[in-house]
Amino acid sequence: MNVIGKNIGNSLDEMYEEISSQAFANGRSEIVLESFEGGTFSSVIWEAEKIKIRLHNGVPTHAMPRILGVALQHIRQRLDKFPSVQKTDNDVIGGSLVRDALRELVLAPEANEHLAHLNLDTEWEDEQRHQGLKQLIKDAPEEFHHIGEPGNAFASLLYARYCFDHPETMWNQLKKQFAAELPAAAENGESIAEIVGKNGWTTPTAALSSLRLTREELNLGAYVAIEDRLKSELI
Repeated sequence: MNVIGKNIGNSLDEMYEEISSQAFANGRSEIVLESFEGGTFSSVIWEAEKIKIRLHNGVPTHAMPRILGVALQHIRQRLDKFPSVQKTDNDVIGGSLVRDALRELVLAPEANEHLAHLNLDTEWEDEQRHQGLKQLIKDAPEEFHHIGEPGNAFASLLYARYCFDHPETMWNQLKKQFAAELPAAAENGESIAEIVGKNGWTTPTAALSSLRLTREELNLGAYVAIEDRLKSELI
């Protein structure tokens, strides 16, 4: 499979065809792969007739199957009517980061479970995320310390996500640094991880419960809406 000029082998061929067929059955003619330069590894853009997956050109070839696989799983999640996170009319500065972190807290582990059997190379991605969080903790702005601020909510959600979505040996190192530098966010993160661990993410209903209860735990209702795609409503 050739992806933005990189030959990534055939590990994703079957998954790509299955999800492309599912998208076609839901009115999208094709999935298009594009390269881009940006602050994320990938992004998915839904258009009227097709779906674009944008992949960061800086991702090395050996890491690309994993990055593309995650993007494909996010498409599958939407087609399977997993919930999403949306802004409200009362958005705040930093609200977008909080919503993205909340969504990934629940949907990233679910995507990972669907990719686990492929044994894709995660080393590069894990190292990038590890160094990114390490630097973020070191340079954390003041609002990360104050409960009720979007920055503290963002940091708390990152902590909880890394509990599920980072190699244990690497997370054990960062966890101590996090607790020392951002104790309030670490404490909130532990509570959130317990909530999500109890409610899970394996079905749209479970994922919806985890998102809703996490939103309540952090009091994010003013600027975080949750889209229940099973019922086609915002809650």
